[in-house]
Amino acid sequence: DDEVVMGRVESEDGEPEGDFPTNVPLCKFACGKAVQPGKTKRGNNFDTCCRACAVNKGRGVHDPTCGGAAPAPTNSRKACKGGSKCRDRSKAHLEELSHPLDEDYAIACSVTKEVEAEPLTLRVLFDWSDADGSGKLSRKELEASLEMIKRACGDSLGAITDEAWLHLDEDGNGVVNFGEFASWAGPRLGLELGVAKMLGKSASLMMASSPCSVIGCPCECWGGHEEDQHDKKCKECKHKKGLHVAKATTGEVPLPPYWDNRDGDFNDLIPMTGKNVKEEFQKLLDKTYRKAYTKDRGKHNPTNPKVPKGFEVLAVKRNENKHAWQEYAFRRGDIMNRSERPVMFADVKTSLAMDEIGGDKANRLLSDCNEWYLFHGTNPDAASAICKSDFKVSRAGSSTGTLYGKGLYFAESITKADEYAKPNKEGRYAVLLCRVIGGEVNYTDEATPDPEALVHSCIEGKYDSVCGDREKTRGTYREFVLFDSEDVYVEYVIEYKRKYES
Repeated sequence: DDEVVMGRVESEDGEPEGDFPTNVPLCKFACGKAVQPGKTKRGNNFDTCCRACAVNKGRGVHDPTCGGAAPAPTNSRKACKGGSKCRDRSKAHLEELSHPLDEDYAIACSVTKEVEAEPLTLRVLFDWSDADGSGKLSRKELEASLEMIKRACGDSLGAITDEAWLHLDEDGNGVVNFGEFASWAGPRLGLELGVAKMLGKSASLMMASSPCSVIGCPCECWGGHEEDQHDKKCKECKHKKGLHVAKATTGEVPLPPYWDNRDGDFNDLIPMTGKNVKEEFQKLLDKTYRKAYTKDRGKHNPTNPKVPKGFEVLAVKRNENKHAWQEYAFRRGDIMNRSERPVMFADVKTSLAMDEIGGDKANRLLSDCNEWYLFHGTNPDAASAICKSDFKVSRAGSSTGTLYGKGLYFAESITKADEYAKPNKEGRYAVLLCRVIGGEVNYTDEATPDPEALVHSCIEGKYDSVCGDREKTRGTYREFVLFDSEDVYVEYVIEYKRKYES
């Protein structure tokens, strides 16, 4: 039986309490504890110290029966089938059934049909703390579960002080999602993420690309058919198919196979070279151009409020930020694992333009969770800073306004994004091309929307993002607003110049 009981019953020196023979074999998971005395139902000797250690693969979690320290109870309660995602927190329910952070959970699972014990992971801790099932933790929810987490995992987590909460809530939006929780609790508890099942389809998609392995080649994926022979040339870089191989990755969260970086922690902007790079991104800017004037252009460009006739790509960099990518992958997996998928929002112009351009980028996005490409206008220095440290919701609205609430604003048109772009000393502007998870979209075409209601619908309600349709009401543009920085991953920094009528 590989079921699990959570909890640590140890003496002050870290050893399980009780007397143990010195000539018994040790647990096969190398935890240093003696094996459980007795035999399995099949008549074999036990080779692990306890059920908890077996399920958690020797990661330091033991139950009260470890090595025979105490006999297994003969009259155990049953385990709740909801496991870490059970939302019934009534006193009667919690007393009647055992849950993943309870001391008797493994034994309860062993006597409950159709319940598979959950190993202790950061994901299990997060799901249990998420009492309302929103996918985000309020400070109150985290404080309510903290003592239970400490009983199961040890006393490595301190109190949730104001300072600790500010550190936890990295983007300042008032709640903590799984990525932020994992960044805080992971180094302190040493537990696995536990996200393999959650990532599911999105993990498979991440590994679908086959970049060119020729040194210095910027080609991010094989351009051709899968059934082509190994010596067939790629239509993008002209190197043969046999040189386009997905790169190996380690860890629970696969990295994009077209990245240069693979190992350790990294946060780099990689210049993209090659004759087709500028051409591809130039097509994207051209296809998303729309000549429409708004008050924001005049406000942010007082010395030259004219709408440019176009934009010329000067340089492109790819953002390879391991920490930010992991948080984005967690969030995407969260939405993909909901019992009900979001209503499809499939007419985002930036993504449609990328589909028309074709190539690998047209196939990277998960439409099931409304994942899109969107623009965010800025300046080259700020672009680099965002790639290094991510967006900050607490600072949102300082340059774009807050018509749809205080959040992160993105555009499907390069012309709209350019309204907020600023030049550097060389006169170069910058726009971020971001992967954005829209999730459940709160669409509004109201001329004067209620920003507080929109924010509330995403922070505490069923929605994940807002689409404000000024194209319909004013003939200008649509904007997309996010309230969690982990719904966004900056994939490319595009530097460009404006072109005006002569």
